[in-house]
Amino acid sequence: MQNGGYKFNSKYLEIEGYNMHYLDEGDGEVLLMLHGNPTWCYLYRHFIPDLSLAYRCIAPDFLGFGWSDKPAGEDYSLQAQVQRLALFVEKIGLTEITLVLHDIGGIIGLAWAAEHKQLVKRLIILNTSGSVPAVWGDQRYLPPWSYLVLWPLRIPGLGELLVQGFNFLQRVVMPLAFSNRRLFTKEARRGFRAPYQRKAERGAQLSTVRQIPILKSDPVYHMLFKTGHSLHGWRVPTQIIWGMKDPSFSPKLIKDLERLLPNHQPSLRLPGAGHFLTEEQPTAVLEKIKEFLSYEIETQDPRKRHIN
Repeated sequence: MQNGGYKFNSKYLEIEGYNMHYLDEGDGEVLLMLHGNPTWCYLYRHFIPDLSLAYRCIAPDFLGFGWSDKPAGEDYSLQAQVQRLALFVEKIGLTEITLVLHDIGGIIGLAWAAEHKQLVKRLIILNTSGSVPAVWGDQRYLPPWSYLVLWPLRIPGLGELLVQGFNFLQRVVMPLAFSNRRLFTKEARRGFRAPYQRKAERGAQLSTVRQIPILKSDPVYHMLFKTGHSLHGWRVPTQIIWGMKDPSFSPKLIKDLERLLPNHQPSLRLPGAGHFLTEEQPTAVLEKIKEFLSYEIETQDPRKRHIN
């Protein structure tokens, strides 16, 4: 599994009869890192070696992704992934969790957090969302242009051909989501593709991209609406970090998230980064995460250790 700089010890946990892959590095307070589509826990490889010196870094692969089982025909709805995440947290016995969220991992993670607030200590939000504008009374729902480009993938046959056959999401969509594609290195490309070598291994990618909420009638739109109402006004300590050239998650969402989660630190805006800010500006992201974690520890209990 040491592809593209991946050098961690893999662990597996049985969830609903399937093996769920995850990383578990370090000791201390829990940082639960959730990936998006079409990535896997490899997304956090730049951060885990440093953060695991003072924290317990746990990064699972959702069912159908990474090195987790990829059963054909299984329910890969985001709602089902939320339930699996709940089982994962329960089985490992995690509490006092800091969630680190990116892309679809944010939608899943925030939906879970809305129902398990007592287990969550902090939120770190990276280019994702957990709500829709209607939560603040704005009925004008205009999905970003990138969502509309992905709409044809819902067409039976075409989606299978492009996503599962051609590996469209990793070959085409991922590079387009970078502000500077030269930073999407050959090593990173190999790493992200490593668990998805065969057509059958990309079924969850297709199922997930077909759930992007284009219309208000889409199930995930209703899921986001419900999550947003539950989160609204929650005073959990929050840090937002954003790649400002993201074609999928607009920077306009920053203000919405700040209103949703009022106990936030000043948001870090990275003007030179796109959707995959963890690849384009990993040092800036890591330093802000460490600063946020250290601030929280110092203000709540100065006796607890933190990264210098």
